[in-house]
Amino acid sequence: KDLDLFSANPLRCIVGDEAQHIKNRRTQNAKALASLRSRGRILLTGTPVENSITDLLSLLDFLMPGGWKKIPAECRGEERAWHEQRILKQAAPYILRREKKTVAPELPEKIEQVVYLEMTEEQRRTYEATKASAEREIAKVEEAGGSEGAIRMKTLTQLLRLRQTCCDPRLLDENLDSETSTKLAAFREILQEAIDGGHRILLFSQFVQVLTLLRQHLEEEETPYCYIDGSSRDRMAQVDRFQGDSSIPLFLISLKAGGTGLNLTAADMVIHFDPWWNPAVEAQATDRAHRIGQRRVVTSYKLIVAGSVEEKVLHLQNQKRKLLQDVFEAGEAANLTISVEDLKQLL
Repeated sequence: KDLDLFSANPLRCIVGDEAQHIKNRRTQNAKALASLRSRGRILLTGTPVENSITDLLSLLDFLMPGGWKKIPAECRGEERAWHEQRILKQAAPYILRREKKTVAPELPEKIEQVVYLEMTEEQRRTYEATKASAEREIAKVEEAGGSEGAIRMKTLTQLLRLRQTCCDPRLLDENLDSETSTKLAAFREILQEAIDGGHRILLFSQFVQVLTLLRQHLEEEETPYCYIDGSSRDRMAQVDRFQGDSSIPLFLISLKAGGTGLNLTAADMVIHFDPWWNPAVEAQATDRAHRIGQRRVVTSYKLIVAGSVEEKVLHLQNQKRKLLQDVFEAGEAANLTISVEDLKQLL
């Protein structure tokens, strides 16, 4: 947005914080930043890799333009793994990696817990009907000779419907009762126990519709809360209100709007209402509470509906975690971008 202002003069140094925002070199963000002239370049990020080594390569391209040999597009298997190891070895001298336990050894423990939930009977019926419909819809596209892109879009749309059913079947059928959602019942229980124990909660969801249903419940119960989604214009006012008023037990946050850049150490509990493909995104969100200034143990709850697409997403996360945790260790990197077959397996 400010490219004209910054491109007018050469700069001594560019320091890019939250550098994962330029992991896709085709975006306007990445192109604008790369076009600036400077004598030095530094990037800061807690998640240099979210999907594959190409994320890291995009950051390296900004730091030292033209200094990196790309991975040939046709590479697969062992050949691709060799190229990934080559990039990691070449990049190592330019990376200063500091883990949180080194930077802030005084931080208390972070406990992560997966809470498995059984669907209600009505929720199970809605889920199975949605799943059967999804399989029919995708089969139609395939039989009609649809392209891989068309199949991918149709599969993602159907997966979205299944994930919404896991959160709250009312997202698909507004005539259903709130009692059909097993997650809403679990949320009520966790919230009440938290209030009784003097704890305060950050709740993340990718679905603004889910947050809207939760707000309705909280208003009916006259429970105070703070709220941020992508349309919020008072982000910092909401943060300051939550941080400064201990009588507010809950902060509802859209994952994309509030997963990074916020300091919310007044909370010591985190609820992930629905899982996302990428564990790095969830970890970033949990760390809104688990950061410098936190004095209490932080407990993170991930609500997962058993026997559903959410359980399969959890398995996919565990595959990605191998890449994310040890990206700079030989042999650990893997190209784990989601293929159409991966998506169909989730169904």
